[in-house]
Amino acid sequence: MEPSANSGASVRHAAPTLHVRLSDADAIPFPTRTVERGDALYCMGEPLRSLYTVQSGCFKTVATYPSGDDDSAPHMQVTGFHFTNETLALDGVCTGRHESDAIALEPSIVRIMPVGILEPLCREYAAMQHELLAIMSAEIVRASRLALMLGTMPARERVAAFLLDFSERLDARDASTGDHANELILPMTRADIGSYLGLELETVSRTLSKLQREGAIGLNGRQVRIVDRTMLEHH
Repeated sequence: MEPSANSGASVRHAAPTLHVRLSDADAIPFPTRTVERGDALYCMGEPLRSLYTVQSGCFKTVATYPSGDDDSAPHMQVTGFHFTNETLALDGVCTGRHESDAIALEPSIVRIMPVGILEPLCREYAAMQHELLAIMSAEIVRASRLALMLGTMPARERVAAFLLDFSERLDARDASTGDHANELILPMTRADIGSYLGLELETVSRTLSKLQREGAIGLNGRQVRIVDRTMLEHH
């Protein structure tokens, strides 16, 4: 049965990760780069030269759009969050330029994969080509589910779906444990969450507090503990 538009499960999706499955991983010595908290890995409009896999840390992507009012400041929108083993800069493949800023939310390390060598590598290593296509597909699915969420879900369902998605992406990162990630430390601010979900900061805070009162989660600053996963899934 297909999930309904009002189901929290309809927006949860753990992105696949990009691993070069070689007998000798050092055969492709991709360089790495350290990005400090608050610094940009790349900026909107810059030429696309590389894709990046997050080795540690977390990034948010932010797009800037002109305001409808000529006298108003441009509108800034958080378009995504990217965690360990997830890939950044795919939105620039179509135009050859980055479509957003990528800002580190904490000290982070990325692996740099120059786009100029990806095509010959994909021809040589079929597994890499398959995983790169899977990652691109996952990004399309995530974007379409976000659009569905913003268009149909009330605030409570958006926040619940966000927490479950975050948890499941941590599950994908730590798949060896076999357990759900119930203890979450949110690297992003509530304002960032609101921007991503299309909600005001106050609405995000009220909704988190309400979920806590109902016994679905526990809150301690940026620490969130999922107490009743079933309750979250049915919001």
